[in-house]
Amino acid sequence: MKIDGTKREWSNPVFVYVKKHFCPKCGKKLSVVKCEKIVDSASKEAKNYDFSCGNGFFVGNIKFIQTEFRCRKCKKNYSIEEVKKSGL
Repeated sequence: MKIDGTKREWSNPVFVYVKKHFCPKCGKKLSVVKCEKIVDSASKEAKNYDFSCGNGFFVGNIKFIQTEFRCRKCKKNYSIEEVKKSGL
């Protein structure tokens, strides 16, 4: 599959890298991981992603790179928002 562009999404770096976070399910310490997903700008899934770039928009197959948390015990990834809402 041809990738037409890449977008790295950054949010809350102090929250992510300075604080310690724990799994909402088992309570173990979460690790920070980088997750990649390729999304076609013409797909139904595209409405959940921001395709803007500077003064325009990405078109085609775009690789989105996001920071998430991973519990090594539960083998589950959590978004930054999920961890914030859990309060752990």
